[in-house]
Amino acid sequence: MPILGKRGEPAAVPLQLSFVERIRAGRVVPIISDEALFDLVLGGHAAFTRAYADYIEYPMPDRENLVKMAKYYKLHAKLKEQELKADYLNYIKNHVYRMAEADAADADLLAEAADQIDRKTMSEFARLLGYPRLGKAQDEPLPVLANLPFKTILTTSPFTFIEDALRAAGKSPRTEICRWRKELDTIDSVIDAAYKPSAAEPLVFHLHGLDAYPDSLVLTEDDYLEFLVNVSQGQGNEAADRIPALVRKVLSDDLIVLGFSLTNWAFRVLYAGLIKPNGKAEDRGVCCLQLAPSIAETSYLEDYLQREAKFDIYWGELPQYAQELRKM
Repeated sequence: MPILGKRGEPAAVPLQLSFVERIRAGRVVPIISDEALFDLVLGGHAAFTRAYADYIEYPMPDRENLVKMAKYYKLHAKLKEQELKADYLNYIKNHVYRMAEADAADADLLAEAADQIDRKTMSEFARLLGYPRLGKAQDEPLPVLANLPFKTILTTSPFTFIEDALRAAGKSPRTEICRWRKELDTIDSVIDAAYKPSAAEPLVFHLHGLDAYPDSLVLTEDDYLEFLVNVSQGQGNEAADRIPALVRKVLSDDLIVLGFSLTNWAFRVLYAGLIKPNGKAEDRGVCCLQLAPSIAETSYLEDYLQREAKFDIYWGELPQYAQELRKM
């Protein structure tokens, strides 16, 4: 099944019937990027990273390279790791507040939010201000995805916007965090022996941390390297594996990988650490990549993704692909 590119010339093609049947049977697992949720909920990831670069006074031209910028800021400001991540989350709260101001939010609501900014997680703070906005369930990608019979959803976002969309769709999601380092083992798990993810009670697994635990975020280059090493070890040993057995198992199902760039750290670590080791010989499903439009790069990526990653190609916008899913 196809790769969905954010930009590209060829027309999109309809979903194959076999893949539709696998979605209906709950045999397809979406992996949704942090960047995709920024684009859908928080005004766009590229605009956010450029604004963050201004905030940290980043002096170099690659102002959309969040991983590099975070490391620069940590070293330049002499921040400890948890200070860096707490400051990053606080900056996103301010970003959401400015969005609400621009959207002409009620003055009393803005005052209430300003008063509670230090007592709310970023997801709670956004929810207080009315984000994500899920009013057009028939048209917007996030509600469309939430209404499909996915049993397990993986995400690299630390925010609970997916859970908000699932609850709006009448479901009861469980939120689980990847304990990619030992220090996170003290966080209580929502997975117990009796729990089996279902379309009505899906599992949302946050691969790169959760905003309620700032030290759990995968943000800097060092974090990504540690994450890759740790999730690659202990496979088959439930006591040592950083990935729960029921999540490890679904990685061998068909995947819809939404909103990644092939060259960024998030996709490279996800592919090398989880998708490839748990892969199968035949096609893997759909991969929604934010691709540069150059002919040479597109040709290379098509060859790589078909030959190495076992994905076919689908060109089109994410909202367009969501509508294909809705029609099924």
